[in-house]
Amino acid sequence: MRSIIIAALFTASASLSLFAQTKMDAAKPSPASPAKATPTPAAAPAKAAVEVKQEAKEVKKEAKETAKEVKTEAKTAAKEVKSDAKTTVGAMDDASITKAVKEKLASLPSLKDKNIDVMVSGGVATLKGKVDKAGLKGVATNAAKKIAGVKKVDNQIEVEKKK
Repeated sequence: MRSIIIAALFTASASLSLFAQTKMDAAKPSPASPAKATPTPAAAPAKAAVEVKQEAKEVKKEAKETAKEVKTEAKTAAKEVKSDAKTTVGAMDDASITKAVKEKLASLPSLKDKNIDVMVSGGVATLKGKVDKAGLKGVATNAAKKIAGVKKVDNQIEVEKKK
């Protein structure tokens, strides 16, 4: 934000310098004019200086107003970003959590061949499916609990009895 304000002030300063130079050049006699040209009255440079000072005040005022506007806009943007970040972090997308849980379960050798359905609603992960060992039900629960955004695991996985 400071760099924007500095840039605005620099631009205003450059404009002021250009304006001052233009006014001063206007007060000087032109080199292309004949040697017998009438000299510029002594009041012209003084008048140009007064105009430059007035313009400087206006440019300074505009720079302050611009800096104030930039600061206000930056504060508003910062509040919006902060609000968006809270929303994103606080309410992680259930679809993203579902995908992460599915990927985690598929990455575990003991569960990768099992058909486990995952549904997440409000951070609660519901696991459904069938496994052949009771221990795998616990493995699935623990894996799901480790995923960011999972608040609770409702494990409805059934353990099939061996035939």
